[in-house]
Amino acid sequence: MGYHISILRTASDPIRLEEVSLAVGRMSGRLAFDGDAQPDPQVYQPARDGESEIMLLEDGELWAKSPSEEFLRLMIDLAGLLGARVRGDELETYRAPDQTYHHPDDSGLIAEAAELSRKMASRQRSRDWLTRFATVGVAAMAGWIYARFIK
Repeated sequence: MGYHISILRTASDPIRLEEVSLAVGRMSGRLAFDGDAQPDPQVYQPARDGESEIMLLEDGELWAKSPSEEFLRLMIDLAGLLGARVRGDELETYRAPDQTYHHPDDSGLIAEAAELSRKMASRQRSRDWLTRFATVGVAAMAGWIYARFIK
């Protein structure tokens, strides 16, 4: 499983095929666009031939799996031409490959993720407590049986 990085805008303004074609055309050959690729249109580095990283256009977003720093820079440049932004799986928005921030559009998602994380940690603490309690109970029962019937 890789780390997904997406180029997106707000949910009410999806990125369209025609926009991607025009924006890629303005990138001086650093990226190429195949709008007929199946199952999804894709953007790639033409100089890399068959070894290029790719972005897929799916549901109004472009996304790449575990892009290199070089490809991430291209994604940031393309996002600028599309009036969009680049966001990672952890809801961080990229200004540059080494500079991120939390975009206001993601504040609700970030709050939901924090709450889910808190709930999961609480459940894990409960499981850990129950495991310790059961272990102590089994040990105590074994000691009682040993003392009562075996000794």
